[in-house]
Amino acid sequence: MHNHFKTQITESYSKAPSTKIRWEKSLTFVGDLNNVISALDVGDVTGLTKMMENKFGIKFDNSKGDLDSSRLTGKYDLVTSFEVLEHLFNPLFHLEQIHEILEHEGRLILSTPLAKPRFLWSDEHFHEMSKKSIYALFEAAKFKIIRQEFFKIYPFSFYLRGVRPLLRLLFDRIQIYELRPIRSSD
Repeated sequence: MHNHFKTQITESYSKAPSTKIRWEKSLTFVGDLNNVISALDVGDVTGLTKMMENKFGIKFDNSKGDLDSSRLTGKYDLVTSFEVLEHLFNPLFHLEQIHEILEHEGRLILSTPLAKPRFLWSDEHFHEMSKKSIYALFEAAKFKIIRQEFFKIYPFSFYLRGVRPLLRLLFDRIQIYELRPIRSSD
């Protein structure tokens, strides 16, 4: 079955200015986490995956299968899920799977677009979440927010191309979080 909401990682996608900006800002947010021995980057291998492998000096695993129904396996110190939630039918299932595979002191770095008016959504987004709704999702999945940031991904010249891009200047942001699992022993 073809999933209309899945982004295809192509060369043109990887070379887009907005993709490069998002990858650089995401890598900066990841920072210098200590003691990362095992890591999983959810989704397809991208240029950002390669950048993180270089940064941490380890090979990242990547998930396989349908993230709405496939179980994740293994144990990881770090899981990254960049621009994935908005493409899923069931983001709670996805976060519960990540919770299960994170080591006790493991971290999840997750990014997704901040909700904006529906007419500005990408055709490939099943949904976008406000801060309030994503906080509720994190709580339901038993994650605690360690830190968060919000940023734009387009070069300024993009916003001058018309009315729709100008509206993106007002509404378009990426929300990125460092999360840790809440365990019953906490």
